[in-house]
Amino acid sequence: MDVTHILREVYWHSLDGIVVADKDTVILDVNPAYEAVTGYSRDELIGRKTNIVRSGLTPPEVFRDMWTQLGRQGKWVGEVINRHKNGNLWYSFLSITRIVDEGGSVVAYVGIARDITQRKAMEQQLRQNLAEIQSARELAQAQATRLTALLDSVGEAIIMVDTLGICVVANHQAGGMLGLPAEQIVGKSVHELHALALRSLGVSAFQWQPAPNGGPPIEPETNVIETREQRPRVFHEFAAPVTDTEGHVLGRIYVYRDITKETELDRMKTEFIATVSHELRTPMTSIKGALGLVLGGAAGDLPPEARELLTIARNNTDRLIRLINDILDISRIEAGKMEIRRAPLSPADVVRRAVEEMNAFARQRNITLTTDVPEGLARVMADADRLHQVLDNLISNAIKFSPQGSEVLIRARETGDGVRFDVIDRGPGIPADQTGLIFERFYRVDNAASRKTGGTGLGLTICKAIVEEHGGQIWVESALGEGSTFSFTIPVEPGGHVAEPPIPVGSRTVLVVDDDPDIVRIIMLALEREGFHAVGATSGEQALEIARSRHVDVITLDLMMPGADGVQVLRQLKHDPATRDIPVVVVSAYGAGKEPELVATGVSGIVAKPIDENDLLATIRTVLGTWRGERPQPSILVVDDDPDVRRIVSVMLERAGYAVRTAQDGQEAFRMIMAERPDLLILDLMMPNLDGFQLVRLLRQRRWTQQIPLLVLTALDLTEGEKTLLQLGPTRHVTKGPVIQEEIVARVRELLASH
Repeated sequence: MDVTHILREVYWHSLDGIVVADKDTVILDVNPAYEAVTGYSRDELIGRKTNIVRSGLTPPEVFRDMWTQLGRQGKWVGEVINRHKNGNLWYSFLSITRIVDEGGSVVAYVGIARDITQRKAMEQQLRQNLAEIQSARELAQAQATRLTALLDSVGEAIIMVDTLGICVVANHQAGGMLGLPAEQIVGKSVHELHALALRSLGVSAFQWQPAPNGGPPIEPETNVIETREQRPRVFHEFAAPVTDTEGHVLGRIYVYRDITKETELDRMKTEFIATVSHELRTPMTSIKGALGLVLGGAAGDLPPEARELLTIARNNTDRLIRLINDILDISRIEAGKMEIRRAPLSPADVVRRAVEEMNAFARQRNITLTTDVPEGLARVMADADRLHQVLDNLISNAIKFSPQGSEVLIRARETGDGVRFDVIDRGPGIPADQTGLIFERFYRVDNAASRKTGGTGLGLTICKAIVEEHGGQIWVESALGEGSTFSFTIPVEPGGHVAEPPIPVGSRTVLVVDDDPDIVRIIMLALEREGFHAVGATSGEQALEIARSRHVDVITLDLMMPGADGVQVLRQLKHDPATRDIPVVVVSAYGAGKEPELVATGVSGIVAKPIDENDLLATIRTVLGTWRGERPQPSILVVDDDPDVRRIVSVMLERAGYAVRTAQDGQEAFRMIMAERPDLLILDLMMPNLDGFQLVRLLRQRRWTQQIPLLVLTALDLTEGEKTLLQLGPTRHVTKGPVIQEEIVARVRELLASH
């Protein structure tokens, strides 16, 4: 084998460039690969020094080290930067070996050069990438530190669960909530989190669950969780999805706010409102009731001056009650405690009731109330009392601000999916820059009329809250000197166009005869509330026609009428075989002192004007023989810890023909009920020893007391849940303060009649 030939083949075909130089570094020969890597031809290189390819960029210390190593060891390996013939730089991995003769003298140098330019570029890119990664890592660490500090600085506990149900984020507050350091919570599954919550908080009602990626979108959720620790805490839980920029779900975040203090403050505020309500409304009920009784003649005839002073006192009592109710309503609205009990209502009935109750106030100010409510309007879904409160406030304001002799129009129209109510006055109007402010608390238009009428500035705020709670809107349209139109909408009942229910077959028909249409309407309203069917006539001729053509059970008759007066009507009724047996109750100032004469003509009862509604109803019931029960006088037990309320309610009921007993608390009432079961129980709730709730609970446990009719007379604003607990037999609830004598007696009659 010719080794020399083999070595020559290696030399000429090597992929690495090989250069041979003499002891003075003059090039003696190069292989083709060296030509290729340097760009010079073999002829151009031979005879030139090896530094022909130097770039001048290799550090001088590299060459010093090279010659040192060659001198000591005879070889050197390193990296240098060379320059191609075309001027481009290339990196060379260079290996140099010193060749010596037999005497040890240097005769040549052999260098093997490998082009590592691409590798160096890759290394440079790698170093750059690593630097960027390190920079990003440091930035991420800084952001993580800031995020951790931020999460730990907020007052809420924060937990994030990924799509596999593993906790990936937990702040310091979450650790405190679950009784573990935050770093020990991270990495736990939702099952482990629930176990932790059950062990440390006594509950596992948290919403922790894996966040599914895909499917329907995850909606934010809220929840309130009360723990069962030795000192229970209350948490508000908020859960929401966490997504990337493309909308992919990464997990779900849970935020917990400790609302224990807020809950306790809310409870204390509720108790305060209840206490204030009771302590203010109870004495106001006594004052108003006493004034009503005295003005109604319970203490005998009053001198004109005394009646005037008592009327002033009663009017200001009503004003104070409205103020108390406004303040309590605002408190309930702010606390989110205002309940709306929706039921289908006829707009016509709502407007009619409001107008009838405001008519007296309008007449005092010489204002005419007119209505424009078409027949057949869809029924609205609303709380009757709250809707009446809105209309009462708007009509009252319209009356206050309207000039004497003017008109206030109350109108209702269907609009879209609701009914729009308008109250239109001819008052001074509201400046354009103030129409958007009048629904704010305590805001009052700054003009002489506002200062004169007084008020708290809360009424319209309360109206707005009530309307919006119903899902409606309220607004005003006004111009200075042209009056104002206050409008609001209430949603209609689905399928709200329903025919009015027919008159019950068993109801009694009363023909009301008086030349004053207002008196006719007032008496008809009172009768209809009691379940009677009422028909009105404003002349003797009309009354005789109705009595002869329709079935009538009883007639109320005014005597002083133009044309055919009451006496003439009475005679004709009694001489006509078709009408002679109809009982007639005279309702007239003329009847006072003429009882024997009227009885002789066939009159069944006499009620003097001014009309006492209780006396009128009691007389009609006596004439018709509609009292029910085993005893001639139904027995009523009044239970209230306030002696004034007991006395006032007792007088009201005794004047209406009832037998009344009283008890000062639940314990005394229970003993009295066990001794003798009453026909009806009137019950206050906030009492010492045994309160109203506890008494009802005891009575419900006994079969023979479970069905006692119950009238709850309280200053509290009851929730639906509390009303459910306060049920015996037929049950009604009346709020102290706004209650009037007629309402108490009407509810008593209603309960007794239904039992």
